[in-house]
Amino acid sequence: MEELEKRLVKEGWITSAQLIKAKEEQKKKKKSLFSILVNLGYLSEEDIYLFFAQTVQIPFVRPSDYLLEEELFNLFSEDFYREHLFVPLFKIGNTFYIGTANPLDTEFMDTLRKYTNLDIFPLFASPSSILEAINRVFGPEKVYLQLEELVSSSPSLSILPLGRESERIAINTPVEFKVIDKRITLASSQYLKGTALNVSRSGKGVGVRTFLFLPPGAKILLKFPSFDPNCELEAEIAQCRIEQGCYFLGVKFLQIKKDLLKYLLGEKK
Repeated sequence: MEELEKRLVKEGWITSAQLIKAKEEQKKKKKSLFSILVNLGYLSEEDIYLFFAQTVQIPFVRPSDYLLEEELFNLFSEDFYREHLFVPLFKIGNTFYIGTANPLDTEFMDTLRKYTNLDIFPLFASPSSILEAINRVFGPEKVYLQLEELVSSSPSLSILPLGRESERIAINTPVEFKVIDKRITLASSQYLKGTALNVSRSGKGVGVRTFLFLPPGAKILLKFPSFDPNCELEAEIAQCRIEQGCYFLGVKFLQIKKDLLKYLLGEKK
């Protein structure tokens, strides 16, 4: 492993400082150094496979560079290609060229050789490029059909947040919120933006449109910048539904200021 680390720096894939940082993260997270390098953004998945290919002197390919023949794909099932992460590229004479995430798996190459009665020439390819090629050939029709059947036969789960339409007042006011529930960790700890579409006449909560799914019971801090950008209110997600690519959250106040409530209820009566 130390030899690979030296090559990464010597060949210019990463800097010495990046290697030190990655090894520090590796000790904390107990993961592969290469997965850490990808997570830190120092290398891409393709970079990793190019490096391995160059190290063991096995050519690297991008399946998207080739017009894949469906006839070759008919040799095995879709599930078999997905399970073993490989794609057939072309056949020249008695040699079968494949793109695979692990061309060093000699046992699997022997299996292919026995089944096809061909010489197998494995080439490095990244997992994501292999899956993309498999999807391009087989397509997601099976999944689409299953979803279509399920969705068509299922009742709508859409729920109006915080009661019936007659119990809510439209307000269309900008809001900001931050998740404070320790059970949910977001990539960003900053306040997120949304729009309060309505407020319940009882003043118990608001309906918020945003881009983020949050489960019922999640605790948040809520702000109305147009009222007071420094006023934070504790609240809880009561309901969540998706519509037109956005999430609509039914948000229940755990605390409320009377002047804010008057502001919300009086804004668009």
